[in-house]
Amino acid sequence: MKHKFEEHKAGECTREGHCVICDGGLKVCEICGCAEGSLATECPGYRCYVTHSDLIYDGKVDFINGKWVDNSLSP
Repeated sequence: MKHKFEEHKAGECTREGHCVICDGGLKVCEICGCAEGSLATECPGYRCYVTHSDLIYDGKVDFINGKWVDNSLSP
């Protein structure tokens, strides 16, 4: 499944003050909640930013072909 990136239309952002999406161009997946360096190759289809984002960012796990891949076992 592809990530579905959050988009804010010009003048319609509901965030108060600075918005990292509108102002900074940050890519955040609406489905899994992960962003930029913590995005897996594919979206797992459910919220996982709390449990997996640091592992993805560190290169220890990835989500490919519909399953989690443990990269910590790679040499």
